[in-house]
Amino acid sequence: MIATALCAYGLSGRVFHAPLILAEPALALHTILRRSGADGTEPSGTRVVADFQALLDDPAVELVVVNTPNSLHFPMAQAALAAGKHVVLEKPMTITLEEGRRLIAAAKAAGRLLAVFHNKRLDAEYLTLGRHLAAGDLGRLVEVEWHYDRYRAHVTHKRWKEDEQPGAGTWFDLGIHLVDGMLRQFGRPRSVAAEMRSLRRPDGATDYFDVRFRYPDHRVILRSSTYVREAGPVLVAHGDKGSLVIPKGDVQEAQMAAGLKPGDAGWAEVTTPALLHTERNGTVVREEVALEVGRYQDFYRNVADALAGRAPLVFGPESAFEALALVHRAIEAAQSPGLSCDIAYE
Repeated sequence: MIATALCAYGLSGRVFHAPLILAEPALALHTILRRSGADGTEPSGTRVVADFQALLDDPAVELVVVNTPNSLHFPMAQAALAAGKHVVLEKPMTITLEEGRRLIAAAKAAGRLLAVFHNKRLDAEYLTLGRHLAAGDLGRLVEVEWHYDRYRAHVTHKRWKEDEQPGAGTWFDLGIHLVDGMLRQFGRPRSVAAEMRSLRRPDGATDYFDVRFRYPDHRVILRSSTYVREAGPVLVAHGDKGSLVIPKGDVQEAQMAAGLKPGDAGWAEVTTPALLHTERNGTVVREEVALEVGRYQDFYRNVADALAGRAPLVFGPESAFEALALVHRAIEAAQSPGLSCDIAYE
């Protein structure tokens, strides 16, 4: 089993990474970094250390999960690679593009795996959209509108998410998931226009965005607001043959927060169906269709398989860097409308 260490045990460590690591038979949760010390909530048998260097110095640790605030992604991942560890990075992989380039180069030079936790590729709505695109149910795609809305009127204590500073705000935190999904489904866009705002306080980080990417034949609209108490569909896609409306998105995050884990009864099942309105063999069809079942557990399965040489790494840093490049380009577009997406992705 691959001895794995977590660099934080807050929300992402406790709700996402630890349960998913424990669900993967090829991995073992060996160590958790907690600067305040153990409090008894850690999984049984897991070592707790208060110092990052102690984690790096442990020869038993093979894989380090850097799930810390964004500003720490680059220095901690760089140190882990230099110590000979394989690394899983939370998104965004880094704050700046230069940091991203340096990490990719460092992983190659060290001969170590570097993966980025873009788990939203394993969401129900992403998988369901891919299913109907592959089936040709929409025909020639015209428009996709993808939402990541929430109602959060209060400002949290997490300054690295809420304050106006590099890498903060919902465009970095949530938007990069949507951008990554868009790139995986449709490839690189040609141009972008964007509006980004802070709704809850004038000096805060972005908590609203409306970003529109143009492709040769279609456009993709990515939207998020912290003031959506009554949410609409999470995804709507239209083509010259049909439409797909997904009213309710993935449930894995909510289930994991409630203590469910992969393999439990009802895991990842979205009970609210999508609506498909299309044409088959000359007959118009309007029907409810079940969403694909989400598969967050596939992330660490792929990491384990890649380390064992059984499969190529699907969640590699190059694709994560593409998403980061477009995140930065959209920020520029919010200040200078109509920018081309003819940019360097490497």
